[in-house]
Parts: sequence; structure tokens; C-alpha cells
Amino acid sequence: MSTTTTTTSDRSRPTPAAPARPLLRRRAWPYVSILLGAALWWPVGFLGLRPWPHLPLDVFAGDALFLGATAAAASVSLVVRSPWPRLLVVVLASGLGWLVDTPTGRYPHEQAVLAALLGSAALAGILLGARGSKGPLAAATVLAVVAGLSPATWPRGLALALALALPFAVATWQRVAPTLLSLVRLVLTWLVFALLGRALSYGWDLVRPGGGGVPVGQQARSVADAAWDFVRTQWWTHSQALLTSSTRWYVAAAVLALVVVALRVGRGVLRRRNSSTA
Repeated sequence: MSTTTTTTSDRSRPTPAAPARPLLRRRAWPYVSILLGAALWWPVGFLGLRPWPHLPLDVFAGDALFLGATAAAASVSLVVRSPWPRLLVVVLASGLGWLVDTPTGRYPHEQAVLAALLGSAALAGILLGARGSKGPLAAATVLAVVAGLSPATWPRGLALALALALPFAVATWQRVAPTLLSLVRLVLTWLVFALLGRALSYGWDLVRPGGGGVPVGQQARSVADAAWDFVRTQWWTHSQALLTSSTRWYVAAAVLALVVVALRVGRGVLRRRNSSTA
């Protein structure tokens, strides 16, 4: 009888209401992320290359167009998690840039080549950035790729510093070795994509549109051959220069990592305090 009474009294107690703030945050974030992605697209890919909202829609700057659009689309895809909204942001932003600076077609196949570069870069960036939704380590990888590819003049090392700090969001004392391996992998990812971006720019310098009627396919092969020569002969020199010129961003990464760890510790203490008083 006493057990039945206790059960009945427990059922009669009012169920505590779920906090409204986290629910409101979850409902508002999809709209906030769209605005944030739209605000990030142009600065991440093209800041300092052209005035806003212009794009380097020039066949001589095709490397900057491709690299910038890839980095910009990856940043949008990292922030905007829903597939259709992220595609809409990238398409509208790219379309706006194209309408503002529609290529005049001074050279044979100029408009087709630039459209192919912009479209393929947008698709590649979306696919790269979509992997960032799998967790902090995946998001850090996307940031390392963006830091390596972007030709813009914003401090790309900031993205690298944030990428190197994110593994500490899931690090524990029992996972010291995996965390160190993640840091090494992120640095290598950054170096590889920075090398590929520089190699593409090196090869693109050989593009001579309209010069003697050289076919587009042959010019593409010349770009690829020159880019491969750069990778083959300059990979160590270029990587060493990047590593030695980014020391301040390693310090920034260490500071951000301490902030991340401090926030995790504070949340853990607050969670234990709330559970003990419940």
C-alpha cells in the first residue's frame, strides 16, 4: 500500500519545464547561420582582391577566382548545416558577383572558362565544408583547408589558429597521443592545400588567352604541368617558409586552446554543482 501511495504522489508532482532558452537558440540558429554564412562568403574568398562585391572575373586571375570561391563556399558550408540553404547562399553570392562583373568575352571561351571555374569551385567548397558538421576535428580540418587555399588578404593564420585549438574541445588526459596526432594532421592538411594553391597560381601565370589560337585544353595541360613542377621542386622550400612565417599563429592557437580547456572545465564544474543541488 505504501508503495502505491509513493508512486501516485510521484506522478502527481509537476514535471519541471524544459529550459526555453536552449530551445529558442536551436530554432534561431538556422536563420542566424544563413546570415553568418552570407556575411563570410566574400571576405573569406576575395577580401583585398577586388572591392566588395566584385570578383576576380578575369581570365588572367582564374587561379584567384577558383581558390577564393572554394574557400568561400567551404566557409559557408561549415556554418550553414542544412544542404539547401547552404547551396542557396553560395549560388546567390556567386550569381551576384557574376552579375556585377559579367566577363566581356574579350578572349575566346573566356566566359565559359570563368563560369566553369566559379561553378566547380563552389561545388568543391560545399563538399569540403559539409564534412565540418561531423564534429570539432572535422570542423578544424575545414578551417585548415580554408587557411591554405584562400587568396584573400584577411589574416588566414587566424583560421589556422582556431583549427589547431579545436581538437582540445574533445581532448582528455587519456587521449593525449590522438590529440597530438590530430594537431600534426591539421598542420599537414594546411601545408598541402597551401602548396596546391600556390602551385595552381604558379601554373596559371602561363595562361595566354587568345595567343596564337592555342586551344583551351592545351593551355590547361600547360597549367597542370607547371603546377606539378612547382610541387615537385618547391614543396619543401614552400612548406618551410610557411612554417617559419606563422609562429605568431601558433601562439594564438595555444591561447585559444587554453580558453577552450578553461570553458570545458567551467562547464564541468557548473554541471556537477547543478547535479549536486538538484
